[in-house]
Amino acid sequence: MKATSEELAIFVAVVESRSFSRAAERLGQANSAISRSVKKLEMKLGVNLINRTTRQLSLTEEGERYFRRVQIILQEMAAAETEIMETRNTPRGLLRIDAATPVILHFLMPLIKPFRERYPEVTLSLASSETFINLI
Repeated sequence: MKATSEELAIFVAVVESRSFSRAAERLGQANSAISRSVKKLEMKLGVNLINRTTRQLSLTEEGERYFRRVQIILQEMAAAETEIMETRNTPRGLLRIDAATPVILHFLMPLIKPFRERYPEVTLSLASSETFINLI
């Protein structure tokens, strides 16, 4: 059985917080849920990742190695999600505008440079005409 991204995130939070209770607080979950998640992860891997005492916790050798790799994986996952969200929210493509010459000259031209700076992935196509175009 493979580890879930939630289990990995909980494990990293525990290590970074140096405490199950602080990790639970940080993640908005119960201490018992955090502890169960880490124990489940350890059972899946077949190794102890964390040495637990009543006063402190420390990583085992396997835990150290696993933490370093999982931390990178989670950072990459976050970067991939951010990248996808940014591309999804970024306008792109062709924007065709057909308008009367005075409208283009007086209203649109002053807006083109700021628009292109803000939306570099949008290609503008301006057409000027004095004839009526039926859009339907």
